[in-house]
Amino acid sequence: MLIRICVLGRTGAHQGTKTGTELGVIEDADAGADDRAALRFGMLDVEQAPESPGIYAWYVKFHASVQDWETNPVDGRDASIEGFLGLLREYASFYEPLPIALRGSAPYGGRWDGTLELDHGVNHKQSQPSESGAERRENDRRERDREALENTISSQTGRRALAQLLGRATPVFSSPLYIGVAENLNERLQKHRSNYSRAMEWLRKSPNDMERLRGDAKNFGQRAASRGIPMENLEAWIIDLKGLESSTSVNSLRESAQSAEWLLHRLFAPVLGRQ
Repeated sequence: MLIRICVLGRTGAHQGTKTGTELGVIEDADAGADDRAALRFGMLDVEQAPESPGIYAWYVKFHASVQDWETNPVDGRDASIEGFLGLLREYASFYEPLPIALRGSAPYGGRWDGTLELDHGVNHKQSQPSESGAERRENDRRERDREALENTISSQTGRRALAQLLGRATPVFSSPLYIGVAENLNERLQKHRSNYSRAMEWLRKSPNDMERLRGDAKNFGQRAASRGIPMENLEAWIIDLKGLESSTSVNSLRESAQSAEWLLHRLFAPVLGRQ
């Protein structure tokens, strides 16, 4: 069986003069099937999305400018090192799951109560004491990984290369923030943008509510805003159901899309999906 891989390319958008981006898929060349593609729309231009049913996923791109990776001498040191590390910490925070609440019963009516929070290792060095050989080896490996990261961002060349790699990793190597299905992709994506804009406006007036909103958010827009994700870094990749098998009924395609959403949520656990 021959396998064909379609490369990244450019295609005209459904409306206006702007363009969407096509992501080719792997398929069986012997089957004679047409190319399938997912279209990308930034949150700033989701009004160009098709007014048709489909499945979609939101991603956040890593963004760093020339000023972020260029050497910036300050008092005999390169201030861009800490600044770039701050960008990495911020990007990692976008993917942090909410803390897991732990509760349990204790004797005489007492209760155990606490939370578990993910430590991804970017924020600080992990210096926990080792009690066994396996733990010591794991801590040593983490320290080596941490040192490799520090070596990478200690130079302008390393920072630029890392920024380019992370910028191109979406969506090929990154998990989605959110996955959904819609009767009308255009309306649904614009609704997400509207929810995001209202939440950001609220946080500008009440910045102390960010942590509360992070725990109480009811939709994707609110969850993205509560993490401080810039709108220009958010992009939606969509699959238009009208572009799939023409011999399949619309109702059957919608049912398949809902099944795909259900399965993808359980496989990839998008961090800003329904809790």
